[in-house]
Amino acid sequence: MNEPTQNPTGLRRPTSPGPLRAAARRLALLAAVLLAPWPAAAGVFDEFQIFDGRIAEPGGFDVNQHLVFGRRGRNGEGAPRNGLLTTSEIGYATATWHEIALYLPVAREFSGDLYGGGFKVRNTFVVPNAGERPIAGGLDIEIRHQSTRFSGANWAISLRPILDLRTGPWQLILNPTVEIPLGREGPVFAPAVRGVRQVAERVWLGVEHFMDFGRISRFERTERQAHQLFVTTDVRLGKSLALHVGLGHGLTHNSDRWAGKAILSFDF
Repeated sequence: MNEPTQNPTGLRRPTSPGPLRAAARRLALLAAVLLAPWPAAAGVFDEFQIFDGRIAEPGGFDVNQHLVFGRRGRNGEGAPRNGLLTTSEIGYATATWHEIALYLPVAREFSGDLYGGGFKVRNTFVVPNAGERPIAGGLDIEIRHQSTRFSGANWAISLRPILDLRTGPWQLILNPTVEIPLGREGPVFAPAVRGVRQVAERVWLGVEHFMDFGRISRFERTERQAHQLFVTTDVRLGKSLALHVGLGHGLTHNSDRWAGKAILSFDF
């Protein structure tokens, strides 16, 4: 799977529809997410995705459908905190060492509000044939334009180094990401790490940790940082189809209390 990336707002809260009606809505939405057919379907997190340096074959397209769902804990700047975020990602590999991708996020809150999340354009530069190397890496550069419902700045740049280490059935991936909001305060350090073990021919189990330490010039105190821990499963469903699912829990007050995610990937 190409990646698993990686913001929360102070949204105006609508009038409550009543406890029973609200509970029924939430149960219905949860059931829809769990029972819907997947092909239809982090701090500083709007998506929880870690990049491992592998891209599609040159001239090939990579289509990923992302889904993030949860009861998200804090008020602040960034992606909607309570509801469903779905993002369509379309990537194209121009060479063995470069891929460009477009992200189109759409959010739906428990309140019923539905709105677009702007767009992201990602350029990934990697060492060719990463899957065949014990050590591989690259650099991911992402430019995004999003409203204040998603981000503290309308325009921002992410610089995401990629370090991919493999030995036997084990894999360790590091993404020491720097987020640079344009026209706002200084850059933010938001690294992520993923450990994976292959447990069957087409199945991998993993643990992911997404972090937001705050501005590089002055890290936040531990209790004000965001730390999100996920347990994940990756399943290769066919030659060109794969599924990544995860369940996450926040380790600090400024993290999402609970979040689920899924990424369905097509290569063609």
